[in-house]
Amino acid sequence: MSKPDLRTPVLSPAPVAAALLTLSARAAGATFTLPFSASGISASVDVAARHYEVSCNNPPWTFSGTFQTALAHAAVSAGHDRLGHYRQIAFEWEDSQTPMSGRIRVYDERPVAIFSQNCGMPRETPPPAFPSFTKFPSDLHIFSHGLREFAPPRFEANNISTPWLLFDDAANAFIISPASHFMVASMEGDARAQIASGFNPNLRGLPSGFTQDTMIVFEKGINRAWDAWGKALVDLRGAKRPSNEADAILKYFGYWTDNGAAYYYNYDADKGYTGTLEALLQRFLGEQIPIRYLQLDSWWYSKSTTGADGVPGKSKKSDKLPEGEWNRYGGALEYKAHPFLFPEGLAPFQKSIDMPLVTHARWIDPASPYHEKFKTSGLAILDPKWWNQIASYLHASGVGVYEQDWLDRIYNNSPAFTSNAAVAETFLDNMARACRDHGISVQYCMPYAAHFMQGCGYENLTTIRTSGDRFNVNHWNDFLYTSRLARSLGIWPWADLCKSAETQNVLLMTLSAGAVGIGDAMGAETITNISQAVRADGVIVKPDVSIVPLDSSYVADAQRLEAPLVAATRVTHEGAAAAYVFAFSRPKTRGGPIQFTLGDLGLAGPAYVFDYFGRTAQRLENNAVFASKLGRGESAYFVVAPIGESGIAFLGDQDKFVGLGKKRIASVKETSGKLEVAALLAKTEETITLHGYAPTAPTVEVHSGSAGPVAYDPATQRFSVAIKADMREHAVNDAGDPVRRVGVTIFLEAPK
Repeated sequence: MSKPDLRTPVLSPAPVAAALLTLSARAAGATFTLPFSASGISASVDVAARHYEVSCNNPPWTFSGTFQTALAHAAVSAGHDRLGHYRQIAFEWEDSQTPMSGRIRVYDERPVAIFSQNCGMPRETPPPAFPSFTKFPSDLHIFSHGLREFAPPRFEANNISTPWLLFDDAANAFIISPASHFMVASMEGDARAQIASGFNPNLRGLPSGFTQDTMIVFEKGINRAWDAWGKALVDLRGAKRPSNEADAILKYFGYWTDNGAAYYYNYDADKGYTGTLEALLQRFLGEQIPIRYLQLDSWWYSKSTTGADGVPGKSKKSDKLPEGEWNRYGGALEYKAHPFLFPEGLAPFQKSIDMPLVTHARWIDPASPYHEKFKTSGLAILDPKWWNQIASYLHASGVGVYEQDWLDRIYNNSPAFTSNAAVAETFLDNMARACRDHGISVQYCMPYAAHFMQGCGYENLTTIRTSGDRFNVNHWNDFLYTSRLARSLGIWPWADLCKSAETQNVLLMTLSAGAVGIGDAMGAETITNISQAVRADGVIVKPDVSIVPLDSSYVADAQRLEAPLVAATRVTHEGAAAAYVFAFSRPKTRGGPIQFTLGDLGLAGPAYVFDYFGRTAQRLENNAVFASKLGRGESAYFVVAPIGESGIAFLGDQDKFVGLGKKRIASVKETSGKLEVAALLAKTEETITLHGYAPTAPTVEVHSGSAGPVAYDPATQRFSVAIKADMREHAVNDAGDPVRRVGVTIFLEAPK
């Protein structure tokens, strides 16, 4: 196995010492300054004072620190990398162990700076943190992610590999995070006296040329800062992030058998596990519930009775089921379908149900024979030969997504993950590479924040769990905040399964723009909720981006106000847009007022605000504040659509949670007094109902179909109209799914 290159070639095309020969300025004792860029950031290094700082002009914030040893010299230059054109200050120093070089790089068109340090010789222990800011604006709020599974949000400074967000009451924001070697990096300090980016204290044995980068971002707006930070980090990695329909679990409605599902370590004894699932899927087909993939959880392969920490457990995971290596809680012994459950193998089962599989994976147990055959570290297999073997088996068995669970336990119980800069990266690199080469997507489960950052460089890491097992109201807060981390990095959040009767859970899954899946018992399905999330063919009708908290919720939570959390997402067409706003009172709170403006949602007014469940509506002017109130345990869902040139605020399909989702409304064109809409109906769908705002009752024309009478409520100024597809028209292919495309024109006045 080749040893990974621990340097960062994107930011370090040549050693800094050599680069200094061509730099534009040098002088012992001088101060080197980068003037404010077009993005509003400047930096300076005072050689004599051993002082460095980075500043923003709006807000007028400065973060500064001091080198522990004297600088040899410094110089200024310019260049271009994956983030664009930059100017930088490069410098050298020598600490007690080795000569060091570093730089501060400021970008012209991004509100971003990169701090780098490079080891001139091998060193046993990591260098001191750089940057280490000791002077910065006081009274900033702090937000980071905790060292727990699913990277829970914390309004505190956690000294781990996580981004730190600092912000004021006006939502001006500063983000600092590692920008390389995420698995061994660590933030340091308390965000009051120190803000520093360094290393895990266990790290040892750095090679000559080892480079560590840190990214900082300034922005006016918390969500703007997250977007700028994540895009810059992804661009540095040179990765192309997947769309929200990149694989089966992102595009289609599915069934999950993991913790909380009716068939998690449970099946009908007369039918067996596979027979139970086959019967379930047949029932769904008969009920026209469009399941398009099936997840197999940890029950499908053989395991030990030993936990990840080495502590022996019970002989059986479920006392209701027969004893066997598949019915255990411990680490994986052999990663293949257990013959007791799959006597003919996994591939024949997959062919019998004729849909893609998602397969779960635990850690590799120390008793597994894999440890004797392949290179391992702790609970993880590093060897690319094993990964290729497993990916080949999964591909041949009709598996579309590999779910790597228990990432936190693997990290904590594999000591080299924190002591060697290459090991954890090798584990994740080889997993992603082997799956990619066999056309398989990857999902992370129980990740730390470091896994999010490392994972953004893997184009086939499509989904990541952002909250605990069995989605419910107790997970909503963490799900929304940690989905912000996922969305920043272009990874789609997965909420975990719910039951289809739980309307708000199905709604939030849909608004995540990620996966939507259930774990109902046979006969317990609620079709009306499923149909609000997906088309009749199982295609999810979703927003463009994942739902995340508004800036105002960050500020309110940092101030410890007992306020409902307000989150939003959006759909944008050329001629129409809508924001989707979900608000809820956190458990054990009394509720309280909620409010937002169109600016908070990235919209310009006037607009129409539609209460999806209350079926009430109001017009909202551009600078007005929408206000409502929630009681204890209550939630609310609003669709907000601008009133454009046409004079219409178009809301799309009235029976879908995300009525303007692009898998229902393919396009909208707007001119004065008129909207032209292209609607997509699944092959078996005949009728949908469109709705929106209009100052007077509109007229509707339909192409390749017909329209019923327009219903209009003068009090709310809301119209609705049933659109019927011409079932004689041949369906066309839309990314692999047959659909009928129906053209609809909505006029404020009857056409002449």
